[in-house]
Amino acid sequence: MKKLIFTFLFLIHLTIFANDGAYYASGNQLIPITENDVKITKEILTVARKTVDGIEYAYVTVNYTFFNPGVEKKILVGFEAPSPSGDVNGFPKNGAHPYMSNFKVIMNGTTLNFETAMVNSDNYYINNQIDAKTEEEVTGEDFNSNSPEFYYVYHFNAKFNPGKNKIVHTYRFEMSGSISENYSFDYILTAANRWANNQIDDFTLNIDMGLNQGFSVKNSFFDHKNEWQISNGRSIDIEGYTNFINQSDKITFKKKNFHPNGELYVKSLNGPMKSHFMTFDYTYHNLPKKIDLGNTSTNSVNENSFKILRNLPFAIKGYVFKTKLIQDYYLSQNWYIPNPDYKSNLDELYTEERDWLSIVKSKKWDKQ
Repeated sequence: MKKLIFTFLFLIHLTIFANDGAYYASGNQLIPITENDVKITKEILTVARKTVDGIEYAYVTVNYTFFNPGVEKKILVGFEAPSPSGDVNGFPKNGAHPYMSNFKVIMNGTTLNFETAMVNSDNYYINNQIDAKTEEEVTGEDFNSNSPEFYYVYHFNAKFNPGKNKIVHTYRFEMSGSISENYSFDYILTAANRWANNQIDDFTLNIDMGLNQGFSVKNSFFDHKNEWQISNGRSIDIEGYTNFINQSDKITFKKKNFHPNGELYVKSLNGPMKSHFMTFDYTYHNLPKKIDLGNTSTNSVNENSFKILRNLPFAIKGYVFKTKLIQDYYLSQNWYIPNPDYKSNLDELYTEERDWLSIVKSKKWDKQ
């Protein structure tokens, strides 16, 4: 089913569970379902990863300032959240999205009431009302809980006063891990271009993934890592993504007259598959900052993986590699600290490192 692009900004979350992909929660935007001439003058978007009662969540807060140049008006506003899919339980939970919670909208200091509708068509706003379906209609005999063919619309009436209006929108969604990624999520930014000013006059994005995290942000709405403010850790531009390594605080992107031409894509650099493996594959696995002869892999899946693996002892000491493939890989490791003054010397390696390296070199790579 084609997704609607909402004009109010909100988050899409792509998460993975077990060995299969699971599209847990996805929200397009808060949007004015009826046409309006209101513009966004300021937006502060904050995404924070937190664990509550053993469950990992992404908490989303969007603080908007709007300007209504005309008289007071009421606008029906909706938040679209496509159903989860993949290795999930796609049944509604009390008529709402099963992996989203704490949905709340405060407008000009007042908490707004909202309703939740289940819809199964792109053009669900018909005759000035939402064409809502019952749970029985969307979960009939052919219902596939891993691939529901309906989505949710959280909707409410918003009164825009003349001049400035403030809306704070919050919610949370469950995050999960996989053999390939720890977490990932997307957020539609370009929908902001549909407001009257075709931009966000003053935009701020805060991402807080927690202590000592490594994650990547796709260079889709920005060009260079220097456009981000970071107080701890470091950032590296690699193949269309900016990697943020050892972040212990939020990262911030600010832009005036922001006309986004791409969406926000965030993915973690770490995951279970990257911690436990017998044969090293550089496209999937991380390497440790300390070599353990009994536990650190000595097998490689291909030649590139072999080249990277055999240089691990020197990367641990900060060697700066001239080969781009090797350097880019180690730059993606959250423990790697480049030291231009370090010169590789086999004799300076620890005995365990030398013994491990001898085994690696004797095996070369696994051609099976």
